[in-house]
Amino acid sequence: MSISKVLGLGSAVILITGCQSWQFRDIERLPPTAAIPQESEPGKVDVWYFDGISGETVDSLTSAAAYPDSPSEITELNQLENLQNRANNYGTLIRGYIEAPQTGEYTFYVAGDDETQFWLSESENPDLANQIATTGRATAIGDYTRYSSQTSPSMYLETGRRYYFELRHKEGGWDDHFSVAWEGPGTSRQVVSGDYLHSYAQQTPAAEKELTPEEAYETGYRVGFFDAEQGLAFTPDYPPLDADGDGLYDNWEVVYGLSPVDPADANSDQDNDLLNALDEFWSGTDPTNSDTDGDGLPDGYEFAYGLNPRDPSDATVDLDGDGYSVLEEYQAGTDPTDPADTPVQEPEYTGGFVGQYFSGTGFDEFLYTQKDPTIQFNWGSGSPSPDIPNNNFSIRWQGWFVPPHTDGIQSYQLTTRTDDGVRLFVNGELVIDQWKNQSATSYSNELSVGPDERVAITMEYYEAGWDASAAFSVTDQQTGTELDASTVIESLDLTTSPEISSLGDGITDIYKLRYGLPLLQPTADLVLNNEGVTVLEAYQSGLHPYTLETVSEPDAPITETAPTEPATSTVTLNWTAPGTRVDGSSISLSEISHYEINYGQSTDSLDQEVRVEADDTSYTLEGLAQGTWYFTIRVVDTDGLTSQASDTVEVQVQ
Repeated sequence: MSISKVLGLGSAVILITGCQSWQFRDIERLPPTAAIPQESEPGKVDVWYFDGISGETVDSLTSAAAYPDSPSEITELNQLENLQNRANNYGTLIRGYIEAPQTGEYTFYVAGDDETQFWLSESENPDLANQIATTGRATAIGDYTRYSSQTSPSMYLETGRRYYFELRHKEGGWDDHFSVAWEGPGTSRQVVSGDYLHSYAQQTPAAEKELTPEEAYETGYRVGFFDAEQGLAFTPDYPPLDADGDGLYDNWEVVYGLSPVDPADANSDQDNDLLNALDEFWSGTDPTNSDTDGDGLPDGYEFAYGLNPRDPSDATVDLDGDGYSVLEEYQAGTDPTDPADTPVQEPEYTGGFVGQYFSGTGFDEFLYTQKDPTIQFNWGSGSPSPDIPNNNFSIRWQGWFVPPHTDGIQSYQLTTRTDDGVRLFVNGELVIDQWKNQSATSYSNELSVGPDERVAITMEYYEAGWDASAAFSVTDQQTGTELDASTVIESLDLTTSPEISSLGDGITDIYKLRYGLPLLQPTADLVLNNEGVTVLEAYQSGLHPYTLETVSEPDAPITETAPTEPATSTVTLNWTAPGTRVDGSSISLSEISHYEINYGQSTDSLDQEVRVEADDTSYTLEGLAQGTWYFTIRVVDTDGLTSQASDTVEVQVQ
């Protein structure tokens, strides 16, 4: 479509072509200063041209004597775009109002040749307009991305409200054009059309506007309630006192420090909660308190999401059903109406290890998880809980060593002592590998770290038969002091659900800890059930990786209470090393390999055994259940010969 028209105006010839709908206004018939119309009209804006001004910047326009009251020509546009070459050395000013089709965040874009600026107010008040986008220099037609300054910040606009705007444009030579586009809720990027434009006009005071019966009733109610609340004498006058015609009741303005004779303060925001004074009056909120109901949510935030800024209970509402309250979403900066936009929970650590308990010596059947402040266990012939068999069970403890020193590199000794097998991993590297049946035996590994190095510690243990014990300790090599593991080892709080993954395999650490998986070993492709479902598939489906039972969410907290250990006690045995053999020949201490203690709760079944090294002649058995216990001891020499058992000793354990 093309429209061409040649218009004569003195010596000027203006050629207008293009797809816009234009109207020419003979400015010689207008009163001085181009008389701003009394009433605003929808669907169009007035375009004021200032001819004979050199330069390419908007500053050269705004500093001209003719600006802004003496334009050379006024025409009309039904959209914020002019793509035609009008002339050289002129400036453009468009003033009007824009109204959003839906409430929400809008972004504006400008393009132009030469410099083009877009100004926007937070209301109909021109005095509050700020520049939000500019080309800075010339751009091609429709090119909104050449300079970052062409894009505005997000602007929150409410449907039903008009916002004052200005477009300022300056042309030097050669081509000239300008356009303003926007995008927002339900609106893809497009030039702002006349459907959302109103021409600029002299404002009609709000007090002179006729109120609907509903508005009149609401205004009267608010005024009466306010006077009573503030202890003021009721004023029956109607309409309510509003000397400056800004829509605000005079008494209300006085109480909140505003001026009843200054209409501009209706647009003020004293408490920076994104509600102006007029909004606060109608919503019944305090314009000097950003959080009227004290629920942690700013009044403007509550208003924007349809909540009541005078009701503190709605802060706990979950608007999008993602499990997080509006207050939690506000504090995290996420969208409370978008279930896909959820807060990222920061990890919380507490002292000690997380222990994962299994039946079987190879982590065969996962039973439960519990927090163990330290690893210092001696179950004797028993087990950690009634849910675990006395023999053939395994445990994996996981945590992080946090060095207590504050400067330099320092060495620590990590020591395990177990009956039976043990493996110790440091940052995923196997440093102790004694996965075998054995009596209580100690193994150590030295670790040198800086003060800020958190070190992943994993201790794996199994019990095959007879005695069961497991211990882990950390010793400061500089002082020889054994440290309290509960103060230097930490692990994730099992009641939280942070979305961190130490291995980066798409499975969170908290899920692994709760459901019997190692943190630093690949498990995503493992199948731990009879249905062929991998660990990763189970996690993504919110299932237990072993049982495939549905959990409330992939990271649902485990609620099992740590099992209660049965009442136990200790017995200490002492003996003297033998000086002769059965045949009467002498035996030196160097010929003794070790001692074997057998014990049980029946003389016919001394089925538990402890090995004691040759240089010890005392041993303490811990974790014995109450009742009668029987003990014998044998000597084993370096050739493997074993003496007869000693006489049985009976001990009553209380």
